[in-house]
Amino acid sequence: MKYVLLLFGFLLSAQEKASFYFDFDQDTFNPKQNELFMTWLNKDENREILVINGYCDWYGTFDYNDTLAYKRIHTVQEQLKTKVNSSIFFSENLKIKGFGERVQTRKERRYNRRVDVFYTVIPKKAVLKEVVYDDPVVYTGQVINKDPEVIEKKEILQVPDTDDLIDPVGLYKNPYATAKVGDKLVMNNLYFYDRSGIFVPESLPVMEELLEFMITHPKVKIEIQGHICCQLGEDPEDIALVRAIAVHNFLVANDIDDSRLLYKSFGSTQPIHKIPERNEKERNENRRVEILILEN
Repeated sequence: MKYVLLLFGFLLSAQEKASFYFDFDQDTFNPKQNELFMTWLNKDENREILVINGYCDWYGTFDYNDTLAYKRIHTVQEQLKTKVNSSIFFSENLKIKGFGERVQTRKERRYNRRVDVFYTVIPKKAVLKEVVYDDPVVYTGQVINKDPEVIEKKEILQVPDTDDLIDPVGLYKNPYATAKVGDKLVMNNLYFYDRSGIFVPESLPVMEELLEFMITHPKVKIEIQGHICCQLGEDPEDIALVRAIAVHNFLVANDIDDSRLLYKSFGSTQPIHKIPERNEKERNENRRVEILILEN
C-alpha cells in the first residue's frame, strides 16, 4: 500500500488582525458570531498566530472583567487548536494578554467585548512534491529504511484572500502603520490629569494604538518625547519627562522590551506654536507626547 506525505513550501506575508465579538457577560460566541469565526478559521490558508488579546466593556469590577477577558481568549484559543499543524500554527513567541475593562478602544460598549487575533498569513506555495512510502505498515513516525519514491508536482501559488477579514467595526488603520525611520508622530488625544503622568481614561485607546504597533512590529525601536506648553524656561517638576516615562512604563507593563524604548524631555524648547499661546487649542497642541521612529 502506498502512503503519501505532502511537503509544503511557505512564503511569509504581512501581519493582519481579526476581531471576534461576544455578547454582554458571555465568554462563548452567539450563533452568528460563531458562524463568522468558523468561516475565518476554515479559510484555505496557513496562519501563524502571534498575539491574542482579550477585552471587556466597563460594566463590572476590574477583577471580574480581567477573568472574563481570559475566558474569552480561552474560547478562541481552543477553537484555534482544532486546526493546529494543519492551517493554524502558534508562534514560539505567542503573546496572550487580557486587558479586561482597562483598555476601552471603542465608544460603543459592544465593540469592546471582543478578542483580537494578530497573525501572519503564510500562503501555501502549493505541493512541492509527494513523498510516497510503499510500506504495508501505517506510517506513524517510525524510521523507514528504504528510500522513498519522489514524485515532483507543478508549483501553484495561492494568493491569500483578505476580503473575508472579520471586523464589524469597519476598516481600521493604525496611525503608526506606515511610519518610517526618522518619522515623528504626535500622540493625538493623549491627555493626562493636571501636572501628572496619569492618563485620563479617554486616552487609553491612544496608548493601545501604540502598543499594537509595537507588538506587530517587533523590530521597531522608538524614542518617546515629552513636551509642555505655556511657560518658557525650565520646569522644576519636569512634567514633560514624567509623561514620557508614563508612556514608556505602559509599554513595558504590556511586555514591550525596554531595550526598544528611549524617552526624553524637551520641556517647552520645541513648541508647535509660539509661547505664550493665544488660545487653549494652541496650548493643547504644544502640550504633547511625540514618538520618533529610531529603527524599523
